[in-house]
Parts: sequence; structure tokens; C-alpha cells
Amino acid sequence: MPPAPSSSDETIPVSYAVFGPGLVGSYLGAAGAAELAYVGPSGLIRATRVRLPSGVVDWRPRQARFPNASTSNASPAPALLIATRVHRTPWADLPSDALAAQNGLGQPRAVVVCFFALDVGGDGVIEAVGPRPRVVLARPGKAWEPILARWSDTGLIIEVLDDARPAQWEKAILNATVGPLCLATGMGMGAVWADQRMRELTLRATTEGAIVAAAHGVDIPRGIEERASAFFERVGAHRPSVLRDTGELPHILGELQRSARRHGVPTVSLDAIARMVEQRVVALTGWRVPVGASPGSA
Repeated sequence: MPPAPSSSDETIPVSYAVFGPGLVGSYLGAAGAAELAYVGPSGLIRATRVRLPSGVVDWRPRQARFPNASTSNASPAPALLIATRVHRTPWADLPSDALAAQNGLGQPRAVVVCFFALDVGGDGVIEAVGPRPRVVLARPGKAWEPILARWSDTGLIIEVLDDARPAQWEKAILNATVGPLCLATGMGMGAVWADQRMRELTLRATTEGAIVAAAHGVDIPRGIEERASAFFERVGAHRPSVLRDTGELPHILGELQRSARRHGVPTVSLDAIARMVEQRVVALTGWRVPVGASPGSA
């Protein structure tokens, strides 16, 4: 279990903590007024000022590094949000009731699905670009009720469902298309979407992804292509997280390909995107991106 930051801090109650205060962790941490942030090797929070739909807020939680679970007897906050990337998360050391605000599929925790794109402005303030930020999750424990209320009060759209898998798969499909194409071309999302050939490839891949989800037993509501278009038309020059960490690829694009193979679903367009990504990265670095690697090997 993740411990409190130090013996002197253990007497200070913590109701909400963020594990990994990067862009998403800082945004949702600020929106929910998290009292504690477990920082990474840099010891830093990505940003302490966040522009939410309701306005700019300052977020200055107590900071703690995450030692090995065996080094402390302290208990975690009742509500812990995991905001590290899937392949960089020490799952065995984190509580089973934590929620993961992450892209992709295959996490061993319930996922908070974030339909927003975050950028840092010239003033150092994190803000969402594009449509009004929307968060979808399955019904969590009672400890999360006040945090969800705070998120809602700041203007985020909060949807609590009995089954959040369709939303998780839909977000994974969105992440598996334009983001990897940004990596393959070096362009921002707006430029990729403005290219007719890439836009058509994206929409074909989106349809394939929904078919894969259905074969997996997850029924995404009709109209995913229209929702994808509405989102990508409004994100401008946003540069997605996969440009900063290609280790996400096995959990988004690769996971869709693996599921398609298991269920015998052809994915011509998704496979074309994967090839473009691999060719681009090999050309730049000589390193082959493990798009189709299993999550455990990422």
C-alpha cells in the first residue's frame, strides 16, 4: 500500500491523493482539491495552476515520493487516483480500490475515462482544449462521492455508469488513431485531421475498433465516427501523450490488434497505422516500436 509521505505527515488526514501528478494527474488533482501528490523521480508536479471550465485554480498539495510498500505501515488516502501511464505503474503496490485515469486497455484497476486533451499554455497553466472535458467511470466507492462532486462543481461533465467499458474502449479507439498518426508524421492533431487521406484512414480505423470491441463483448453506442469527428475537429494543434511516451502504444493500438486477432476480426486500417508508426520511429531512431507487444512486455 502507498504510505504517507513521512512520519510527521501521517497525522494529517488525506481524503484524496494523486499518484503521478503529470498533466492528467495535475488537472484532476486540482479539480478535486487533492491534498497529496505522489511524485515521480523528478520530485515535481507538472503544474500547480490549472484552468478548469469554472476558472483558474492553484493546486499546491503536499508532495511525497513513493517508496517500496514494505518500508512503511502508513495507509493510503481513501480515494487514490492513479495517473501514471499504464506501463509505468507499480500495480502490485497500489490498493485494489484505486481508480486509474489512464489511456488504453488492460489495467488491473477500474478506469476513469477522460475525454479531454490537455496542453500547457505559455503561462504554465494546464488547460483542456477542444470540447468541454468529460469524465466517465463506473460507480465508485463512497469515498469518491465528494471528489466527483468537486469535479462537477468545476465544470467537468461527470458520467457515472454501471458499466464504463464502452467508454473505455471508445477512448482507446480514439487514442489508437490520430495520436499514432501524429507520431508517424510529426504533425499535431489538427494538421493530421485536416489531411483528407489521414482523416479517412482514421474514420475507417475507428469503425474497425468498434467492431473489435463488439467481438470482445463491449457494445459501443452507435455514432462513434461522428463523436470522433466532433472531438478531433476541435483540438487544434494538440500533441498527444504518445509523442512523449511510445510505451503507451501496446495498450492502445496494440491491444486493439491483439483482441482483433483473438476474435478473427480484420483490422486493415489499424494495421496500416501501426506500420506507419513503426516505420517512422525506425527511420528516426533505429528502434522498433513494440506496437503489438503484450502489455507485460511493454
